[in-house]
Amino acid sequence: MDKRIQIVLGISTIMIIILLAQCTYHNEDEYFKDNPNLCYTDNMSFSNDISPMVQESCISCHGKTNASAGINLEGYDQLKPYAESGLLSKVIRHESGVTPMPLYEAKWSDCSIEKFEAWVEQGMKNN
Repeated sequence: MDKRIQIVLGISTIMIIILLAQCTYHNEDEYFKDNPNLCYTDNMSFSNDISPMVQESCISCHGKTNASAGINLEGYDQLKPYAESGLLSKVIRHESGVTPMPLYEAKWSDCSIEKFEAWVEQGMKNN
């Protein structure tokens, strides 16, 4: 075999090996999970995702010991009827015709609202 062909084949083989070594499977979530501009709404959990938001924004006025307007959102069983009816989505979205919540505070972030609504759409699991 001609010396030039051997060199070209050798270099080509090395290049192919280098290129193949660079090919790996990457999970998108591993790269982007810490990006604050992304909102993950897959597999929403009541205890991990929904309850902390409600505890932070709602329970001071709508807990079992101080249920303003008779609305107690403390715990899954108390929150679920308001989620099912769509009322809670309306108040956190600050839609017209309802009192926007949390009262006298900033509206929930778009991501928080998306997480809540994803939880509702995913069947409001008590997980």
